[in-house]
Amino acid sequence: MQIAREMPKQAQGTIALETATASPNRCSPAHLPKPNLPGATILNVQAQEAHNYSAVSLGPGTNDGGRYTINFCNVTVTHTHPGWNDSINTQIWLPLESNWNGRFQALGGGGYSTGFGSIYLTYAVAQGFASASTDGGVSASGGTIPTDLSWSLSSEGNVNWFLLEDYASKATNDMAVIGKQITRGYYGRPARYSYFAGCSGGGRQGLMMAQDYPDVFDGILAVSPAINPETFIPAGYWGVQVMNQDRVFPSPCEIEGFMSKAVEACDRLDGVADGIVSLPGLCHVRAVDFVGQNYTCGGSHVQHTLTAGGAKVVDAAWSGSGSGSEEEGGWFGLNKDADITSYYLPTTCAANGTACTVGNSDLSGNWFQYLVAKDPNFEMSNLPESAFFSMLRESTRKYGSMLGSNNPDLSEFKANGGKIITWHGLADEVIPPNGTVGYYEEVLKLDGKARDFFRFFEAPGVGHCYGGLGPIPNGALSQLMEWVEKDQTPDTLHATKGSNDTARDLCPYPLRQMFVGGDPRNATSFACA
Repeated sequence: MQIAREMPKQAQGTIALETATASPNRCSPAHLPKPNLPGATILNVQAQEAHNYSAVSLGPGTNDGGRYTINFCNVTVTHTHPGWNDSINTQIWLPLESNWNGRFQALGGGGYSTGFGSIYLTYAVAQGFASASTDGGVSASGGTIPTDLSWSLSSEGNVNWFLLEDYASKATNDMAVIGKQITRGYYGRPARYSYFAGCSGGGRQGLMMAQDYPDVFDGILAVSPAINPETFIPAGYWGVQVMNQDRVFPSPCEIEGFMSKAVEACDRLDGVADGIVSLPGLCHVRAVDFVGQNYTCGGSHVQHTLTAGGAKVVDAAWSGSGSGSEEEGGWFGLNKDADITSYYLPTTCAANGTACTVGNSDLSGNWFQYLVAKDPNFEMSNLPESAFFSMLRESTRKYGSMLGSNNPDLSEFKANGGKIITWHGLADEVIPPNGTVGYYEEVLKLDGKARDFFRFFEAPGVGHCYGGLGPIPNGALSQLMEWVEKDQTPDTLHATKGSNDTARDLCPYPLRQMFVGGDPRNATSFACA
């Protein structure tokens, strides 16, 4: 659920463009037809050309962005749902003249936001797409994970169900309807193909569109999808809960010491030592196994000892809340090479590495405060374990039907000829990959031929949306387009820009990467088995 890392500096190869018929003077409210959006009222349409606009940007689920300078028609449509007291802004950026590739692409958001605006739009327009992003009626700051949930309460004790519905699904579908109509009005013809791309919360938006609005998109790229946020987000607080209960706050360095030991123990399961745990299902070590062993910090040669208290906390993050004494309502933990110091075990310490305390856990803590307790001042630090699990179960019951996006019945999307590519980094530090695995298995259980239109790939060593040691499938959207437009099924996803310029092919689930010999930086050195 993030976009926080420094933007990559290199650009992806551009997609072939086709000639468009629009003339510059069409970029004005007077020449654009007012969108027809059933159940909503269009409040305002603004449009003007933007020339030499420059911004750092990337595509969802890539590390292959950079600074782009673009010329486009900048359209903003503001609408409301009568009686909801909401005001939603949809941005539609349209490449000028001959730069349109004939396709429409809607873009998702992340965290507690439905869109990231220019962070994704600039890159999409640079690739020739008519593109759209929505704020869902809530302003979100760019560049960081939006963790603010104050908008979810209309007052203390009262959930703003209308804004939550906008966040869950309504605003995303509205964006698609508005964006496609504006695209047709501007160019004088509809887009030949329509796509959705999103990571994290955006990945959830994509799967939700396939489930609830199956006739909108031809292709959906859903990366690291935040399925079941009503469970996995509050469950992600479990490690902090254990720290607060035991009053044990291991330093980030000690936590990293446990991680290093686990990676060392499980690294070679795929046949090669590369710092990546490619087969986490076979990595059965626990933090407690390393208690008493030594570790060092920050390049220092001073030896420290891994503690039993630290091991309990780390095992909580690895096992997930299902390891608690009240397992009902629990969830998966993170894999051994995920950076658990980022969100699951955020601790900060004094300069000498002592006197550590819990750091920022707003992503999960805000969920408890605003959506479960409905009190922004609710105190989490002294929460009894029984209350933690009670609140976790309440969250699942109350918000699952609206936010879960976990319906495995994709028959209508399939019947409409739609295609889905989903990939999830196995070193994801925010969303446990096993949640995506579980959903995909449910889809396959319901439809044994689901692979004909829906393919899921695991990305060893890749963090949340991008980052980590593993190679990233920057061309996944291009492969999705080839599947939709040319019926070229993606037997693998081509992943590049990993550590040491490594390249590998990601395997379709349930196949996994195995080293077969040669230079481990080359894709040909691995096979799917």
